[in-house]
Amino acid sequence: MSTVTEIYGVTGMPLSGKTLVADIMKDQGFNVLDMGDVVRIEMEKRDIGAEDTGDWVNDMRDEHGMDAIAKLSMPYLQEIIEENQDVVITGMRGWSEKNRFEDEIDQDISVVSVWASMETRKKRKSERQREEDLKGDEFHERDVREIENGVGKLMALSDHIVKNDGISKQELEERVKTIIES
Repeated sequence: MSTVTEIYGVTGMPLSGKTLVADIMKDQGFNVLDMGDVVRIEMEKRDIGAEDTGDWVNDMRDEHGMDAIAKLSMPYLQEIIEENQDVVITGMRGWSEKNRFEDEIDQDISVVSVWASMETRKKRKSERQREEDLKGDEFHERDVREIENGVGKLMALSDHIVKNDGISKQELEERVKTIIES
């Protein structure tokens, strides 16, 4: 597989701003592979409703391993890599997913952890209105599931941490650009 100039993985708790960070990187020329989009696409193919997202993801991980969503995402990532384009993978939830990607593409991924307080994330949930926010698990249950799935370890061992709490979008853009330029 050909080498891509830059590959970043973005992780964080639900509603921390992972998609916003990826959008900023997209504006800087990166292609975005959103693992959450992959989950939604794959669930739609199987006619599974958004209210069952947590159960479906957990079932996939129970059946296929903790890197099951990374496995599902590989064809999408390979397509981007074949075009020799920089990529940001958003929604990585665990170390095993990072390892799966790195093993498959034979390249290191620089992980960016996006952090926001629980209070900020709860406020965003009420504002965002994404289907899985409205129909899915309760806030606390979702946080516990993410931590059990390894997001805490991936955040703790990340290469970069971006605090996305109490700052403007412009400040967040500056922080992300600093990471890309480093």
